[in-house]
Amino acid sequence: MSVLGRGRRWLRTADAGARPSLVCVLGATPGGVVGSGVYLGEGRVLTCSHVVNEALGRDWFTQDEPAGAQVEVSFPAKGPCAPLASRTTAWIPARRTAPGTAAPQPARTGDATWYGDLALLELEGEAPEFARPMDWAKMARGQEVRAWYAGGQLFTYADGSVQFCDESLGFVDSELRGAAIGPGYSGGPLWCEDHEAAVGIVLGIMEPPPGGFGTAQVIRRTIVLPWQAIHAELHAGTHPPAAEPSAAPPGGRLLAAVDPATRHSLTALVAGLLADPGKRMAQGRRLAEELDLDITEATPSVDDIVDILLTRHRGIATLIESLPADNRQDAQKLLAFGRAALVPGLLSVREHAWLLDLLTKDLRARFPEAAREALPHTTLFDEPLVPADSPHGRFGPGTADPATAGGAEQLIEALEEYWGDSAPVPDWSPRVPALLRAVEYLAATCTSKQTREFWKWSEQVAHRLGVGREALGERRDDGADWARRRRERIEPPSPRLTVQLTRCSGGTYRCAAWYDPGTGSSGTERQVVADDVPRVPAEIVGLLHHVLVRETASAPPAAALPVVEVLLDPEDLDVAVDQWENEAAPYEVPVVLGAEYAVVVRCPEARNRAPDSLQNWRSRWAAIDRGGLLRIDHRHTTSRQVYGLLKADLAAARVVIDCPPQHRAELRAACLVLGVPVVVWDRQAAPGDQLTALLLNGAVRSLPHRVRQHRARALAERDGAGVLAPALVWDDASRPPPRALWIDPTVEESAP
Repeated sequence: MSVLGRGRRWLRTADAGARPSLVCVLGATPGGVVGSGVYLGEGRVLTCSHVVNEALGRDWFTQDEPAGAQVEVSFPAKGPCAPLASRTTAWIPARRTAPGTAAPQPARTGDATWYGDLALLELEGEAPEFARPMDWAKMARGQEVRAWYAGGQLFTYADGSVQFCDESLGFVDSELRGAAIGPGYSGGPLWCEDHEAAVGIVLGIMEPPPGGFGTAQVIRRTIVLPWQAIHAELHAGTHPPAAEPSAAPPGGRLLAAVDPATRHSLTALVAGLLADPGKRMAQGRRLAEELDLDITEATPSVDDIVDILLTRHRGIATLIESLPADNRQDAQKLLAFGRAALVPGLLSVREHAWLLDLLTKDLRARFPEAAREALPHTTLFDEPLVPADSPHGRFGPGTADPATAGGAEQLIEALEEYWGDSAPVPDWSPRVPALLRAVEYLAATCTSKQTREFWKWSEQVAHRLGVGREALGERRDDGADWARRRRERIEPPSPRLTVQLTRCSGGTYRCAAWYDPGTGSSGTERQVVADDVPRVPAEIVGLLHHVLVRETASAPPAAALPVVEVLLDPEDLDVAVDQWENEAAPYEVPVVLGAEYAVVVRCPEARNRAPDSLQNWRSRWAAIDRGGLLRIDHRHTTSRQVYGLLKADLAAARVVIDCPPQHRAELRAACLVLGVPVVVWDRQAAPGDQLTALLLNGAVRSLPHRVRQHRARALAERDGAGVLAPALVWDDASRPPPRALWIDPTVEESAP
């Protein structure tokens, strides 16, 4: 553990949105920098208590407040400036225990993480004219953030992403490029460009333990304090960062207290928009009608309108809805103030009701699935959602049924708190809200009429929010791609011929085969070949081709080509069954099995070699559409390494084996025993990039058919040297081998 205090300077670039709010906390040595801070407005600076302790020459985690002690700060945005004196007005020392515990324990040097660690400083002079109060937004997992060294140099930025965040603590990880957050960053803001606001402050960094540095070590991980934790900590003390919340008005909900600077800025904006009493009266009446408030004959004041906006769910969105279409800049400012004030409600009252009307019962049941796929990195779905009794209007764990109107409304309100996804947008436009992305995914699964209705809704909301048409169109395309993959999962599968080969002498095999027409119904497979006569490969190809021509004769013309899955023992996996061909008579067209059909290999025997293989296989197959892709190359030579890779990524469902041929059998066997359902290797040992491209250039579930196309094209090459010759294990857990061939490792207990 290391608290970020005095030390070397690190790199950054300028960011006009945050630098005017950056404060440098100075130590006892002239010009010495010990940490950062954030300007809150009205002469107040937020920093860490351990930064103040270091500035005063005390131990970092000293608990008692340095009442009356003077701390010098400066504002570095415009270059060096005279330091200003300040004194503490609020003090929350660092502690080991999370907020709300019965017996708080002081933090100690060496603690890996800690909580609290906040101090408010009151300037004894005026802040520089260029200083601006920081805008704030809630921290959430997946946000990209930027921090700065306290000295304020333009080249000291350090970037990272929020990988964990709750109501009391967060962690930011940085990639191994550019600068890292280090000494001198503590207490400084974490700026999120998506929200155009800070989402927390830096507390410290996690350091590796003494000794050699291993690949599994935690590196570039920063301990941070989310804005929601800062707000809760200071609000629980005697010096809250904002005014106390008033009681909720009749029919309203109690919202979080609002920073005075945010309220003043919002008041100034509303005063400019509604300076005319007639406009203010009309907007007041409209807000009262939409938000179910009592209507009076008196003309509302600007403060009356602001009170409604800051205390009424959907108040700001409802006001924006009535602004002229060309007034996008003021609409964006209103939205920013709503985020800073933690006011929930992305949608207006009318837009919210419209969306609920579009969500029929079957679509409400499908909505959570679409939202999960649209937002794969959010923590929203870790637990069910029901309304929580929270002043922030957030949602907590529960058992809401999404198929009900109430469950759909809860999901909508939870999604509204995610103001933007992580995909790129044009420079001039805001991020696409998470709710719009989820709706676009849902629309892609609907009938044409329903899809058009959802598009009308999302386009109108996007226009009000200033979201670019190009950005919304990209999310719409993403949704269409997901819906196509979804249909591939739930539609009837391809016809399948399962072939069991038993090796005999002299390069011959006994052959048995079962055919499944691919109707999606259980119990339709039947044995079509029961041959006790050893045959050479050419005879087997002729036999299988004859069977498939006969069985598919009645299939519709557009039906998918059959998949031929060959069951082999582990030691026979290098048998090139896909390259077998028949002995064509004169003037007959040859049949190459792997070019004629989608030939894949299965090895049920491998799942009998470890007690948890069956469970791992099913689990990894369930993640086939979203799981990772692992590549095993020249760096990997032992099954122990493969074990480590696959245990580190339990969702990895596809593996490319690009290791030297002498290690292939051992590493391939390890993959199969550990339950990997899709394994690809090249018999010609061509560069692994070609294999990776073959896997990635298309839908996951169409891989067997892409491999067949590649094999067919390869036959047209005059010289086969250097041409990829892929072998594919495709072990579909949703379609296990015929019952007679099913090997379940749970049937027999292994000997201890």
